[in-house]
Amino acid sequence: MRAPTPLARAALLLVAAVLGGAGRAEAQLAEGGARVLALGRAGVAIGAEPWGHTNPAALAGLGGPRVGLQASQAFGLGELGLASAVAALPTPLGVVGASGRTYGFSERRETRVVAGLARGVRLGVGRRLDVGVSAGVESAVTEGFESATTVLVGAGLQADLAPGLRAGLAARNLLGLRGDDLGASASTVPGVTVGVAYRPSPRALLVLDADQDRDLGLSVRAGAEAALADVLVARLGVSTGPVRLAGGVGLSIGALRADVAVERHESLGFTPAVGVEVAW
Repeated sequence: MRAPTPLARAALLLVAAVLGGAGRAEAQLAEGGARVLALGRAGVAIGAEPWGHTNPAALAGLGGPRVGLQASQAFGLGELGLASAVAALPTPLGVVGASGRTYGFSERRETRVVAGLARGVRLGVGRRLDVGVSAGVESAVTEGFESATTVLVGAGLQADLAPGLRAGLAARNLLGLRGDDLGASASTVPGVTVGVAYRPSPRALLVLDADQDRDLGLSVRAGAEAALADVLVARLGVSTGPVRLAGGVGLSIGALRADVAVERHESLGFTPAVGVEVAW
């Protein structure tokens, strides 16, 4: 593969900076599992997920160890590829999770490492509140600029409101620390997400989120998941701010789950993603 020309490298750097340092990184937020991407990025109320990216409280529902890998390629550009890994382990204190990811190319590289802890708190007979917190660091290195490191802190809640109906609330970057130039670490804009997940039957799931970003305002996200067979599910999703359509499938065989997703941005094109998780 030929190296990008100087003009192409400059264009890629501009895209990466806009997607990253300017706030909500459309490419980077393709992380957190291909399942969530296929559901239109909605999932703040989905429990038992090891990534904890949408809501750190999601870790609390895991009954055993879990590891996962994910890769995505923003808008079909290899230079805007993302690779991430996650591991979660139940302990007497709660479920502990750790994740790491890298995104970008040689002129713009962003790296994040995050740890989380979640546990259920009994509120009475048959009622439980799942609580989670996360903390980590994200660094951004842009050619020609000083590198920047940002401390990230998040928190979240999940609870069952009624049979089949679950609610979630999550806040990200509680410290409110971010930079405003090309050297700043990305995905560091404070924001809050609230949503619900509803299972009308054991074979179907509906999710709806509202995400309020400090810089870019409100984004509404919705998705649906339906089992086509015992081992196969299909997913569709849509979100606003900007408008994005998504879809994908998931395959579960024993302890292995594989997910494939693709999202279409209203003006920038397609972002494919794949993920694999193993539970035991």
